[in-house]
Amino acid sequence: MPFDGQLLPLRRLTVADVLDGAFRTFRAVFAPAAVIVLVIIGPLQFATNLVLSRVAPGIVGGGLSAIIDLDVFAAAPADNALVLTNLVSGLLGYLLSLVASAGVVALLLAVDRGEERQVTSPLGLAFRVLLPTLIASFLLGVLGIGAAIALAIGSVVLLVIPILGVVVMVLVVLPLYLLGIASFVALISLVVPVAVVERQGPLATLARAVRVFTRQPLRIAWISLLVGVVTVILALALQLPFLLLSEVAPTGGWAIEALGETTGQILSVPVSAAAALLVYLDVRVRWEAVDLRHRARTLVPR
Repeated sequence: MPFDGQLLPLRRLTVADVLDGAFRTFRAVFAPAAVIVLVIIGPLQFATNLVLSRVAPGIVGGGLSAIIDLDVFAAAPADNALVLTNLVSGLLGYLLSLVASAGVVALLLAVDRGEERQVTSPLGLAFRVLLPTLIASFLLGVLGIGAAIALAIGSVVLLVIPILGVVVMVLVVLPLYLLGIASFVALISLVVPVAVVERQGPLATLARAVRVFTRQPLRIAWISLLVGVVTVILALALQLPFLLLSEVAPTGGWAIEALGETTGQILSVPVSAAAALLVYLDVRVRWEAVDLRHRARTLVPR
């Protein structure tokens, strides 16, 4: 699994290989991966929608038409509660998504070593590496925000310069923005497999993720961005029937939408984690000479 008995082929992985391998790996461990996502992320999603249905009824439970007609600039009587709920939910959601992704990565490596497809051991490992994963991701976020602010200031300065500033803005700054976003997505995705496989401290995890990324930055950024776009589109497609159902349901629309969002994450979280693991292992094999025949026994120390 997923390449005829080997996690990686002998040639360098292409974008198609990563996508195909991620989805085939997901199918191979669908049941335990789905349980991990349901147990870790599902309760928060239902709790968030329940709270939102009370503090801002127009936000959830109205189906697809309610989302289309939603005026995000309209004032609501419970603005503070809405902002607080979304903030807490977003932070907790990101934290739990790290746990779920790490659990899926640990599950894939355990299956690759010939162990049973179970949930408890991978989740235990995921919680053990949560702190370095979280701190490394936070530091990456700080660096990303700093870079974005620097580019924004540079953009304002350039726009003051007539003609030449606009040309530089279009030809240089905007491509840098796009490249920076793709690089940030790639680096964030690499933190989880690095933390699970190598089990180092936060700074070492961050440095290692950056080192892996700089081996082939453009290729890794392109693969990560494309995988992200594909998984988001497929996750939204899975949510669509639930949105349509919640629109006609007489009651409990918030719960139906929460179920749809969780269903989308059952696909997106494991596939994204599998793709990140494949990219990470591919870099180690091509650039650091990890022996495939011994990797299954030695890559993750017991």
